[in-house]
Amino acid sequence: MTLVAGARLGKYTILGPLGSGGMGTVYRARDEKLRREIAIKVLGDAAIDDPGALARFAREARAVAALNHPHVVTIFSTEEADGVPFMTMELIEGRTLDQLIHPGGVDLTQFFDIAIALADALASAHAKHITHRDLKSKNVMVSHDGRVKVLDFGLARHAQPERGPSDVLETRLTVTRQGTIVGTMPYMSPEQIEGKPLDSRTDIFSFGIVLYEMATGLRPFRGDSSPALLSSILKDHPTPVVQLRDNIPFGVGRLIARCLEKNPRDRIQSVTEILAELRGYRTAWESGAMSEARATPHSTEPGRVASIAVLAFKDMSALQDQDWFCDGIAEEILNALTPLDGLRVAARTSAFSFKGRNDDLPTIGRQLNVATVLEGSVRRAGDRVRITVQLSDVRNGYQLWSERYDRELKDIFDVQDEIAKSIVDRLRVTLTGDRDERLVAKPTPNVDAYQLFLRGRALLDRRGANVPAGLELLKRAVELDAGYSLAWAGLADGFTVLSYAGAAAASETKAPAMTAALRSIELDPTSAQGHTALACATLLFENNRARAGEEFERALKLNPHYGLGRIWYALLYCQWACGDYERGIAEARRALDSDPLSAYVMTNLGACLFTAGRLEEAVDVCHHAVQQDPGSFVAQWAFGISLGLVGRFDEAISLLEAAAAMSNRHTLALTALAAVFGQAGKPMESMTLHRELLDRVPRQYASPSHLALTAEAAGERGVALAFARRAWDDRDPNFILWARHFPHYRPLHSDPQFVAILQDMNQPV
Repeated sequence: MTLVAGARLGKYTILGPLGSGGMGTVYRARDEKLRREIAIKVLGDAAIDDPGALARFAREARAVAALNHPHVVTIFSTEEADGVPFMTMELIEGRTLDQLIHPGGVDLTQFFDIAIALADALASAHAKHITHRDLKSKNVMVSHDGRVKVLDFGLARHAQPERGPSDVLETRLTVTRQGTIVGTMPYMSPEQIEGKPLDSRTDIFSFGIVLYEMATGLRPFRGDSSPALLSSILKDHPTPVVQLRDNIPFGVGRLIARCLEKNPRDRIQSVTEILAELRGYRTAWESGAMSEARATPHSTEPGRVASIAVLAFKDMSALQDQDWFCDGIAEEILNALTPLDGLRVAARTSAFSFKGRNDDLPTIGRQLNVATVLEGSVRRAGDRVRITVQLSDVRNGYQLWSERYDRELKDIFDVQDEIAKSIVDRLRVTLTGDRDERLVAKPTPNVDAYQLFLRGRALLDRRGANVPAGLELLKRAVELDAGYSLAWAGLADGFTVLSYAGAAAASETKAPAMTAALRSIELDPTSAQGHTALACATLLFENNRARAGEEFERALKLNPHYGLGRIWYALLYCQWACGDYERGIAEARRALDSDPLSAYVMTNLGACLFTAGRLEEAVDVCHHAVQQDPGSFVAQWAFGISLGLVGRFDEAISLLEAAAAMSNRHTLALTALAAVFGQAGKPMESMTLHRELLDRVPRQYASPSHLALTAEAAGERGVALAFARRAWDDRDPNFILWARHFPHYRPLHSDPQFVAILQDMNQPV
C-alpha cells in the first residue's frame, strides 16, 4: 500500500515517505489530536494477507515496547484503520548509519559513541531474551543532535523458544530463486545462512559487521553474486581492521575480529562484555594511554606504527645456568620499547612462549601479529658479558640489523639502552622527547642487587615451593640497595602470594607486605608494579576494597600495558572482591588481547568465567591454557575446578590429582579436589583430604579458609562454619578474597551464620 502526502489514516495525516523495507513503508505523519509529528509503519499489501507477516508485525511492536530503552526507537501504539494495520513511533530527524559511513570509516569519537550506544541497546534486548536478527547499518538512525536509535525489530524473536521450520524458511527466503541478494544477506551470520537455530550470538556477528563498516568504511564479506557473498561469509577471514586504518586501537580490531568468528562458540559470548570492552577502550583512547591507537601494526614508514616481538634471549654461558639473567635483559629492552608511540610490542609472556622452540619467523610473526622480531643471545663469564642481537623482518626473513656488545657487567643497563635505541632507529620510530634521554632506566646502581632481583622474581613467578627462596633473594636485593623500588614491589608480592597460597598466616606476612609495597611507591610514585603490589596487599590483608580499587586503577593509568596488574584487577578485585562479573571478564579479555599466548592470563580469564557461571566457556579457556603450558599448576587447578562445576567429575578428579602430585600435594590442589569429590557425592573422599590438611597443622600452617572448604565438601557444615568464622577473625587473606564470590564458598551463603560473617566483611573499612 502506498500513501500519498495529505492522505488520512485514522487520526493521522501522512506527510511523506521516510523509507521502505520488506514488510512495508515508514511515513512521516502528523498526529492531529496531539499535534505532533510522528513516524508510522504501514504493512504492505502482500503482508496484510499473510498471517506470518501479521504475527511478525505484532511481535515487533511487543518487542520494542518491552525494551523501553533510550537507544531503541519508541513505539507509541499499534492501530488499524480501514483494514490497514500500522504502528506509530517516535520520529527521528537524522540519517541512517549507512549514510554516515564514508571511505575510511567514521571518526573515532563517533565510532565509540555509536558503537557503545548500539551495544547498550542490544544488551538490553538480550537481557530480555529478544534477538534482533536483522541488525545492519541501515537499521540504525543517528539524529542531528547525535542520538542513536536502533530501528526495525521486524525479525525480532525471543532467543530461546520457537525454533522450527518457520525460522529456517524466514532466513532462506532472503535469497530469491534467481540468487539475487535481497534483505540483509550481507549482515547474516553463518548459522543464519545455514538455517540453524539462532540465539543472541547471531546479533553479535551482525554487530561485528556494523563495527567493521564503521571502523574501515568497508564490509568484511563481499561478493559479486549471492553465492559468492554466501561463500565469503561462511569461509573468508576478513582483513584485520588495524591493517586498513591507521588510528584504530589494536584492541578494538581484536574485539571486532572476535565478533566475526564463524563458530558461535568461538565468538565473544555477551554483548554486555562487548559494551564493557568498548567503554574501556574509549577511556584509554581519550586519555591518550593507548599507544596502539595511533596506527597499523605492520608498517615501518615514518609516522606509522611498527611492530616487534622481543624473544627470550638464549643462554650461551658455559654452565647454561643464566636463564634468569637472559630473560631479564630481554625484558628490560621490551619494557623500554612498549610505551613508545608508533611502536606496538608483543607482550612478554606471549613473546617468551617461543622459548626453547624452533618455530620459523613467519610463524612467530603470524601468531604474535608483528612485522619484526628481535632475537638475542648472552654469554657471561665472570664480570664480562657478551650480548649478540639481530632484528629480522618476519615476512621475508631478512636481517634488518645485528650487533655484538662486549662489555663489563656494570654496563648492562647502558647496553640495553643502546639496543633499544638502535631498534627505534631501524624501525624509524619517532621519539617524542630528547633523543639523548635514556629508554632503559637504571633501576638500581648496584648490579649485584639487580641480579638478586632477577633471580628472586623468576622464582616467585614459578609459585609453589619456589616462593620462600625467591623472597630470600629479594630481601638480599633491598639490603644491598634500599632504594630499589622494583625489588620492594616484588618483595610485597612475594609475601602476599605466600599468604594467599595458605603457606603462612597473615600475622606473619601482613606487616612486611604492606611495608614493602608502601616503600616501593614512596621511592617511585610512578611505579605501576608498586601500586599493584599495594592494591593486592590492601585488599587481601586489610579487606579494603575501596583503597585496593584506587590503587589498581592508578597502576593501570600509569602503565596500561602492565598485564599482570590488569589480570589481577580483573580477577582479584572485579570478580572475587566486588562480584562485578562482566567487568572482570572484559578486563581479563583485554589482558588476553594484549598477551594472547599467555597461559597465565588464559587461566585467570577462565577463573573469571567460572566465577561468573559461564562454565562451558571456562572449560574451553582453561583447556587452552593447559595446552599452552602443560606444566602450569595453576592452569591445571583452574581447569579441574571448571570441569567439576560442569559435572565432568572423573576428568576433574584425574586432573586435580595430577596437579596435587606435581605440586607436592599443594593445599590449593587438595582443597579443589575435595570440593569436586563433594560435588560428585563422595564425601568420604573429601573427609580424607580434610584430615590430611589437619594432620599438617603441627608441622606447618594450614589456612582455616581452606579447611572450611574441605569440611563443607565432606558434609560437615558445623565444622566448616567454625573454620570460616576463625578465618574471618584471623583476617585470613584467602578467605577475604574467596568468601564473597568464589564458587566453592557459595553453598555456605545460604547459612545465616555465614551471612553474618559476610555482613561483617562488607562493612566499609
